[in-house]
Formats: sequence, structure tokens, C-alpha cells
Amino acid sequence: ADTIYRIDGDKPELFVKDALLDSPNGVFADGDRLIVASWGKGINKADFSTAESGGLLSVDLVTKTITPLPGAQNFADLDGVIAIGGTIYATAYMTGTLYSYTRGGKPTAVAKFKPGSADIGTDGKATIYVPLMGEGEVAALSLD
Repeated sequence: ADTIYRIDGDKPELFVKDALLDSPNGVFADGDRLIVASWGKGINKADFSTAESGGLLSVDLVTKTITPLPGAQNFADLDGVIAIGGTIYATAYMTGTLYSYTRGGKPTAVAKFKPGSADIGTDGKATIYVPLMGEGEVAALSLD
């Protein structure tokens, strides 16, 4: 689909459509940009594996310019994404891995859950909430 929609009132409208989005799966509004976690290219409909893994992108909210985040491309089939301070966190649904990324670095695994870790949330301070789809539970991970 390579498309992100925006909801204005009760109507969805096209925000951006571009092959660079690589099947966007998670989005997080961060100041003047949208951070996007992409699933990847060439999705196998039988098991959702990909021919090419996804990564992290930034979309300017005004110009809609898409920028791959340096060092954070083609590393996992990503699902949820959040940012706390200058660090971006993203989950890989298929492996259950929670990654952290800071500009200039590479994604680093910070926690491992069972496969099925999906969209994530945060209190905006030091706690990340990870839904574990297979268990019907939510894990709370403290960064302190």
C-alpha cells in the first residue's frame, strides 16, 4: 500500500503515498515530523515475511518529504514506533525484538519478547508499553 492516511474529523484523507514508505506499519508524531516504522518490501501473504526488511523513516509534516533515517534501513519487519527524547524505539513483530535508535547510530536490541510484539506506547518519560498479541498481555518496560 505504501500509503499513510490522515483522519480529519470523521473522514480519512490521503496524507502521503510513496514506494519509499515500504509498507508503513507504525507512525509517531514527533514535532514537525512523522516517524514511520516500515514492514518492508515484497510481503509474502502466506506468512508475512518480506523479501527486504523494513526500517525507520521520517516524513516532514508540511512538505511530506520522506527521509530514511541514517543507519536504520533494512533491519527488521517493524510494527510499532515511539520516541522518547532523542531516542526512537520500534518493535519487530515477527521476532519480538524491541529496538532503540539514536541519530548517527544503528538500531540496537534492548529487549526481547515472544513474537507478536506489536504497536507500542509510552508515558512519554521512561516507560514503554508493549502489547504481546499472542499472550493477550501488555508488558511495561522501565528505561530507568
